[in-house]
Amino acid sequence: MKSFLSNVIVFIALFYGTVAAQEKSFIVLGDIHYDLIEDHDMEWLKTKPDDVRQVKEYTRITREIWPTFSKHLRTVSLDYRPKVEAVIQLGDISEGLAGSVEKADQMAKNLVKGVEAVNMPVPWIIIKGNHDITGPGAVDAFNKHYIPMFQRQLNRQDISSANYAHPIGENLFVAFDPWDNREDLLDILEKNLSSSDAKFKFLLVHEPVIPINERCWHLYRNDPAKRERLIEIIAKNQAIVLTAHLHLYAIVKRETAFGPIIQLSLNSVVRDLNRTTTSKVHTIYGWRLAADCPDWQPETLTQRLKWLDDESKYVTFFKQQELPGYGILTTNPLRNELFFEYYSAISTVPYERICLSDLLK
Repeated sequence: MKSFLSNVIVFIALFYGTVAAQEKSFIVLGDIHYDLIEDHDMEWLKTKPDDVRQVKEYTRITREIWPTFSKHLRTVSLDYRPKVEAVIQLGDISEGLAGSVEKADQMAKNLVKGVEAVNMPVPWIIIKGNHDITGPGAVDAFNKHYIPMFQRQLNRQDISSANYAHPIGENLFVAFDPWDNREDLLDILEKNLSSSDAKFKFLLVHEPVIPINERCWHLYRNDPAKRERLIEIIAKNQAIVLTAHLHLYAIVKRETAFGPIIQLSLNSVVRDLNRTTTSKVHTIYGWRLAADCPDWQPETLTQRLKWLDDESKYVTFFKQQELPGYGILTTNPLRNELFFEYYSAISTVPYERICLSDLLK
């Protein structure tokens, strides 16, 4: 009897040890807009008043908020269980708009220094955002400094662009660069997503695939054929879409002929370290998202109302709010479970916890 009980105890210990070993967590960040005032040609920038306003705000956030926020993220990466394996950053890690070739090169170098200064114990998986390549010299600076940073962070000398796939255990992260002008770009995406039989696949792209607010900024919105192909590729590979761009936290589930798509949107431009709540949460998807904001680009309102109305036929879950912070994905391939926690600012208590594997059913 003792021998039998001992064997049972050993089996249980081995089983749960295996489960624990398979579980992995990942910090997920949206836009950051890391920015230093000395990285801008202010004479060039002053012709763009709204960008001047943003640069002043983002340089203040970088100076006053980012040191505390990034230190908190490092602590989370060390202390969270299951163990954090990587930090995923979904584009616009920098503000861009340097204003000259020289300043763009300087900005990219300082961004790389800023990432390295956080001293994360795990690698960063970073994708391209529109701000990262905006302004004179920005594209060349991205290729010169960001791509080598990707290679160093992931120990992957084969990464040569912002389109790549990176496996971690039973998880595959596929970075997608929609500003890449190659005609076969969607073929490349399909190949990258199909490059592994990983249990969990994630598509990392800066601009959303599914519109989530009145602006309706989403990929291939003016090219229905490409958008349908993109949706098919994502759904067939059962990939979770991780995106940013709109400075919102949102979750949406969209049905397709090939299975459901789950899209998570994040924002990591933290303005208030003590904020833990949001004033308004949108849970009803459809044309009213645009109709309730009639003053934003009224000349495009009719088209945006149609986009949202058409999309609403397929959306079966929706939640959107303005709440900056960070997320933590946790995957367990043995139990086929995928959880997502979202934290406001530097809170250690999750704003909410969602079982994405249940939502996918």
